[in-house]
Amino acid sequence: MSEANKKMLPPKTSTTLFIDKDSWVRRLHPFTKLSYILFTGVIVYAGLLGWEAISVLLFVNTIAVTSGRIVKEVYLALGKIMLPLILFMVPIHGFLYPDNTSILSNAYGLTLYQEGLFFAFATILKLTVVLMTSLLFVFSTHPADLITAVSHSSKSPSLAYLLGSPLLLLAGMSERTKTIQEAQRARGLHARGNIFRRFNSLAPLILPLVVGAIIEIEQRSIALEIRGFKSTSSKTFLRTVPDSIVQRFVRRIMLAVASIIIISRCSGEIWYSFKLIS
Repeated sequence: MSEANKKMLPPKTSTTLFIDKDSWVRRLHPFTKLSYILFTGVIVYAGLLGWEAISVLLFVNTIAVTSGRIVKEVYLALGKIMLPLILFMVPIHGFLYPDNTSILSNAYGLTLYQEGLFFAFATILKLTVVLMTSLLFVFSTHPADLITAVSHSSKSPSLAYLLGSPLLLLAGMSERTKTIQEAQRARGLHARGNIFRRFNSLAPLILPLVVGAIIEIEQRSIALEIRGFKSTSSKTFLRTVPDSIVQRFVRRIMLAVASIIIISRCSGEIWYSFKLIS
């Protein structure tokens, strides 16, 4: 095919959120990245450490995203998710947080408090760290690698598909949403404009989106059954996911630290409850 004909072809659309850029983050085993997500969530929400640990995790995530060559994609998705939360959480907690005592400003009958702002910023920072870790996993892990890794370790194709299917469906639903919106605009539906017009256009968007998702799930299940998905005979894998002793050791360390923190937190809560009862 000539270069002129290649330029005339439509751009290829990916069926996953995976970004194929070679890096050390891309080459990590999926279980290592999943263990890091669990470790990050436990440190942020159940850890006994304070701002120092959260700041270190944010710094490590920034380095991983940068070296993984997915800075633009991660921060664009992070901004789309966090910006609405920031616009809602900061004023709500700044004005209405139950433990508000220290007044920062008072204007037009509205009082802004210091405790509410600190709580809002702390919550936003925790969400940012955990969400950044999750986006790092989604954009640097191919669903086929995750499914292959789970199949090799658990010998359960159902569990492998259960964990890998969300990564396969997210990109498909995004593409289907764009297609439905373009079809509705071609039929004269005004989906752009103020917030009320956008809200009214949700109903004709959600119905075909949900119906299409259900049909796709049914088609996937039929295709898997035809290919012997639940067959008990031994299977061969065309795809291999490399692992190393160092990664396995790091995974055990992260899981051990997360387990110790959870046990310590639960035992502390139980001891506090006993003291209240007594």
